[in-house]
Amino acid sequence: MKHNKTYLATALFMGMAFFSQAQCEVFKSEISDVQKYMVQFGKLSDSLKTSAEIAAFDARYGTAKNHSKTVMLLLGQAVTAADEAVILASDAQYDSESCGLDEAMSYTIDAESHAIDARDYAAEAFENAKSAAKANNLGNLQFHIRKAQRLMRDAQEAADASAYAAEIAHYSCSHDKDHASKDR
Repeated sequence: MKHNKTYLATALFMGMAFFSQAQCEVFKSEISDVQKYMVQFGKLSDSLKTSAEIAAFDARYGTAKNHSKTVMLLLGQAVTAADEAVILASDAQYDSESCGLDEAMSYTIDAESHAIDARDYAAEAFENAKSAAKANNLGNLQFHIRKAQRLMRDAQEAADASAYAAEIAHYSCSHDKDHASKDR
């Protein structure tokens, strides 16, 4: 009977260790996806810069209007990417607790916070781009596009910070003694 308890305890311990490692793998996947979406956000942000510049400074209403629609389209995609990153970062934050590594948890919180900021700035920029695309005169169009440009600069900074924090969180979620905070 004593051997059965020992086997049961060993099996339970092994099962918990396997579950913990599996949770860490889920976490790593989620936090990698956060980084992927924030990088995608950055690419979309870069893609809209030329159209935003033309819309913000072109002297022809028709040209500015066409480019403002392009900005609106790309901003809509950026908001979607940022929203996905926020959802995944929230899930990753929950799963990082299962890994039990303080550094991974801390950077995951940072990744989520910056992803939220990026999404919020981008959403406000998107609303301004929509207003620009609906504007009936060049002055209003350019006012809203320039406001969207300023917001996207802030959004891009937040997205970069989120991607960086996600990368560090992923790197930190390792049970190697070299860099895991709990194993030092």
